[in-house]
Amino acid sequence: MEPLLIQGNIVLIAPDHSPNVVSKEWLYQKGILQETPIKFVHHHNVSLVETENFVINVLEQQATITALNLDEEILKRLQDVAERYVDALPYVSYNAIGLNTTWRIRQPDPNFLKTRFVTDQDLFGKIFDGNYNVGGIVYYLYDFFRVQLTIAPQREQSIAAFNYHRDVTTFDELIEASSCFVEATRFARKIIKQLLGG
Repeated sequence: MEPLLIQGNIVLIAPDHSPNVVSKEWLYQKGILQETPIKFVHHHNVSLVETENFVINVLEQQATITALNLDEEILKRLQDVAERYVDALPYVSYNAIGLNTTWRIRQPDPNFLKTRFVTDQDLFGKIFDGNYNVGGIVYYLYDFFRVQLTIAPQREQSIAAFNYHRDVTTFDELIEASSCFVEATRFARKIIKQLLGG
């Protein structure tokens, strides 16, 4: 029941991203990505570049930087890629950042989440004729982030998704927040282990 990290990304929110600027050549020239692109799409309103370890997807309202390999070293590099991206576009006025991770937790007992989250199983059983499962949404604060944890049941596993959100008004706040990705990921693992076992 050890939690398995299955997705990790950093989302940079701004009203004035420039997807037309963010080509695979530009990412390489600016030192944002130093790996050879495997796939790329570049139009005036969307840019997507995929390498062996990362995907950068830029739309007009947000840039999403995703780690494809989720070992500790790649997660640290994800923070660096986000910071280099922000440095390369100083005119973009960012207003929020999201640090996101998704976890899979194997749970052979199909009633595990029911026993964990439902205090009146008789009532739920009557309302839903005994044919139900449950998940949950938890909101909490972590340092200067507002966090939403969503837990969903899926057959013999649960999926837990964390969104660490911070509104930002300055460049320093944005860099400070992006540098928390690895630490926030470790804390998410700890929460999942305490909440769902493992």
